[in-house]
This record gives sequence, structure tokens and C-alpha cells, in this order.
Amino acid sequence: MISAPALLWKLGVRHLIASVVALGMTVLGSQAAQAGPKLDYIWGGNGGGTTVFIHGHGNCVGGAGSDARCTNDARGYWLNSTDDGGDGHDLMGEATSKCTASGCAMSCSTSGCGTLNYTGSWSWAEAFTIRYDGVNQTMANAANDVANCLRDFKNGTNTSGCNPNLYQRTTFRVVAHSEGGAILDRILSLPGSVGAGLSSTGGAIVGNPVTLAGALAGSRAASALYGVDGASNFCTTLVSWLAGWAFKDTGNATLTRGAMIGEANNGRAGKSARWVYKVTTSGGSGSVNNNSSNAIAESVNDSKMGMLVGCVGYSTDDDTDGVVWNYDSDPTSNTAGSNGGKYRSQWTGYYWHWVASWANHSHNRNDAYVKKYGFQNFSGCYGNYSPGTCVGQYAM
Repeated sequence: MISAPALLWKLGVRHLIASVVALGMTVLGSQAAQAGPKLDYIWGGNGGGTTVFIHGHGNCVGGAGSDARCTNDARGYWLNSTDDGGDGHDLMGEATSKCTASGCAMSCSTSGCGTLNYTGSWSWAEAFTIRYDGVNQTMANAANDVANCLRDFKNGTNTSGCNPNLYQRTTFRVVAHSEGGAILDRILSLPGSVGAGLSSTGGAIVGNPVTLAGALAGSRAASALYGVDGASNFCTTLVSWLAGWAFKDTGNATLTRGAMIGEANNGRAGKSARWVYKVTTSGGSGSVNNNSSNAIAESVNDSKMGMLVGCVGYSTDDDTDGVVWNYDSDPTSNTAGSNGGKYRSQWTGYYWHWVASWANHSHNRNDAYVKKYGFQNFSGCYGNYSPGTCVGQYAM
């Protein structure tokens, strides 16, 4: 059993520190009214390396179209927020924890999932987030911001303005969600330019990068918003965390299926020389609005997800993701095309159909099912329910 002080440091005090740091950076950022990227230190580890989390579509740095939930809290995007009916835990907790011997266990504390209890042998990675503006600029420019920030992190510099504390880690792992997956794909596909010093041999990104519900071949919601790619009938009743998909903006216009496949055709996507672990969103029973059959603590988002799915042209019978193009979120499995997914010739890089999850788009960023079905252990994880548990156990 880990000692009480260790537990307090692990997820009690370190969560408190994260909130204080985030609020402090928000005050400084508001004075400058900037929309540049931000690098935030979330918590420390015990020798398990460093993991950087890249959020999906939205503006988490302030200015037009920004969302206070992630501008005011660097962890905000990854929370199973109580505002959405959740239990208050965040995906980063399990995604930076790895059980290293049999007999280990992880559970929510009696005070709630904002603090996790650990029993047995665990390795913890330190966590950082990068926040960016995905609303007021194209996905390509957002990728430049993220890549420049990652290079500053590698070099201990502040050229991009994202790293005033001059944090420096020469190697780190990366986990991305939704548009963050498309951004990561671009960085990995262009090692000589956007990804210079990051994705090439000897680059800072190590291990197997992970995309959770990555919009690798575009967003169905974005296509429906613009009435292209055969998608239409968009409506304005949306999942609160995904409300950014409701408005025409510079970012959404570059995340349609046609736009993303066009980037791949032009060699700027789908060309990763590094194996990418993909958590795909092909859907399954309970993946949209599961309240009637498999209720979970995210009732607000689940109900609205069902409505969103109906609006973009799918049925609401619990079998679809609702935001990305279902099978095109997994455009190719690997170079042999032999491990599932819809093969697309434009994607010639190394992409692994790692976890096929029916978790909906929101569950893929916050692991809403983890309290009900369990955290990872030495012998496995719960990818079908909470992909973040697999990130911690097998990708860290």
C-alpha cells in the first residue's frame, strides 16, 4: 500500500497545484490577450517518463471562441466534468499510471475521483498539456503552433511564447484526441519541416504516439456544418464539450473529410514513419447515448451526443461516434492493411488499429466508464470502455 503522503502527492496535492498554475497562467494570458499556444505542467512522476496531452478542436488559450473550461484549467478538456454529470476524474490520471506488478489496484477515493488510491507497484509519468487555438486558424497553422511549442519544450526555450517557465524535456510521449490526432499526424508525416526535431530519428517524441478518436480523415460534424462530403442536416443541439463543431470557423473549414483527404493526397498527412497507436471510434452498443441501457456518470453529454448523431445523418441507436467519420477515423491499419479498419491508399505510413472502442467521442477524452468498469491492472485494461486505461498500461 502506498503511504498516505505519497497518495496525497500523487493525485491530491498535484491536482491542486495544477489548478493553481492554470489559474495563474490564465491571469497573465488575459492581460496579453494572446492566442498563442501554452505549455502547462500538470503533475510530477516517479521515473515513468513524460507524457504531453494535446486536446481536440476548440480554443483553449483565450480570445474569440474560447472555452472557459479549458482556458481556466489546463486539465479542463480531459475532465469527466461534474458540469456534464460526470464524477470529476480526468483521463490523464490513468493515462500516466502503469501497474508494474501483480496485485496492484487503482480506485477512486471515498471523497471522489478527483483523487485516486493506488495499491501495489505503480510507475507514474509526469504530465504536461499543450493548449492551442483550433478555432481562429487552420488546422495546419494549429499544428505549427503545437510543433513549435513541443520544440521549445525539447530545447528549454520560449521562441513560440508557450514556455515562459523554460521547461525542458529532451524526450516525451504524446497523447492526442480528435483534432489533436490530425495535428499529431501532420507533425509525424512531415519530419523535415513541421515535425523537425520531433518525429524524425532521434527526435523528442518517443514510444508509440496515441490518437484517441483522431480525426485523421476529417470530421463528419465539420462536413455536415458546411454541407460537403455527402453530410448534411446539421443542427445546433450539441454535446457541450463539442459545441465548437456547431459554428463555421477557420478551424472547422479545414477539418472536413475532403480537406483532410486532400492534405493526405498532397503528402501532408497519413505518412507517419512512426507507428501510431489509434483508438478508433467505429462504434458499438452504448457508444452514443447509453443512459437507457448502460448508464454512466456523463448523462448530459451522452444525451446530447445522441441528438448530434441524429443531426449529422446517423441513427441514434447507440451504434456510432457522431463526430468523426466512423471508419475513416481509422483510414488504414498498417502498411499491409491486415489489422482492421478501412484502408485508404493516401495513408501509406505506419498506423496501428490498436483499440477498437465503442466509447463515444466524449468518452475517448475523459474515460467516463472507468469508475464503473475499473482501472487497468497488471494483466489488462478496459479499452472497449475506457481507452485511457490502455494508454497507461501499454503505451506509457
